[in-house]
Amino acid sequence: MPPKKNKQANEEKLKLGQQAKLEKEAVAESDTALNNLQSSFKESKAYMIQLEQQLTEQVQICTDLQNKLNSSQNLINSLHAEILSLKSKNSDIYHQLHMERQRCKRATSKHGSMASQILLLKKVDAISSAQFSKGLRESAAAIMKLLKMNEGLQTELSQTVTTWSSRTKALTETAKSKLMSSDTRLKNAQKEITKLCKGFCWAIQVKERAVETAKTKVIQQKSVHHLSHKGVFTQDTRNLVHFLFQSGCSANHINNIINAVLKTAGIMMVGSISCTSVFRII
Repeated sequence: MPPKKNKQANEEKLKLGQQAKLEKEAVAESDTALNNLQSSFKESKAYMIQLEQQLTEQVQICTDLQNKLNSSQNLINSLHAEILSLKSKNSDIYHQLHMERQRCKRATSKHGSMASQILLLKKVDAISSAQFSKGLRESAAAIMKLLKMNEGLQTELSQTVTTWSSRTKALTETAKSKLMSSDTRLKNAQKEITKLCKGFCWAIQVKERAVETAKTKVIQQKSVHHLSHKGVFTQDTRNLVHFLFQSGCSANHINNIINAVLKTAGIMMVGSISCTSVFRII
C-alpha cells in the first residue's frame, strides 16, 4: 500500500507542478500581452497627439479659408453692386442715346420739310420774278412804242406848223383837224402810259400776293401734322407711339394724348390712330 500512496502523491505533485508551470506560462503571456498593450497604448497616444496637431493645423487652415471665403464674398458683393451700377448707367446712356436718335430723326425730317418749303419759295419767287420781268419788258416795249409815236406826232406836228405858215388860209381847217387828231393821239398815248403804269403796279401786287400766299401755305404746312402718308403711318408717328407706350400711356388714350399735345402747340392733327393700329405698331 505505501508504494501506491507515494505514486498518488507523485502524481498530485506532478499535476501541481504542471498547473504551476501553466500558471507561470499564463502569467508570462499576460505580462507579454500587457507589455504589448502598453506599447500599443503609447503608440496610440503618440498617434493621437499627432492627429491632434494635424487637427489643429486643419482647423487653422479652415479658419484661413473661411476668412478668405468671407473676403471673397465681400468682393463678390462689391463687384455685384458695381455691376448693377454699371447696368443702371448703361440703361441711362442707352435711353439718352435713344432720345438723341429720336431728336436727330425729328431734326432730319424738319430739315427735309424746310428744304422742300425753301424750294417751293424759290420756285414761287422765280415764277413771280419771271412774271415781273415779263411785265417790265412789256412795259418798256410799250413805253418805247409810245415814245416813237410821240416823236412821230411831234414830227408831224412840226411839219404841220411849218406847212401851216407856208400854206394859205384854205388849209387852216385841215391843220386844225390834224392838230386835234394829234392831241387825241397824244391823250390816248398818255392813257396807255397810265394803263401800263397801273399794270406795272398790279404786277408788283401780284408778286407780293404770291409771296404772301406761299408764306401762308408754308405756315399752314408747319401748323399741320399728318399722322400718315398715303395710308401708311409715318416714321415720326411710329416713334411717338413707341415713346408714349414705353412711358406708360394706355393704348386707348394715345390718339387723344397726341391730339392734345399738338393742339396745345398750335398744330392741327390730320388723321387718327386707333387702338388696333397702336398695337400693330408696337
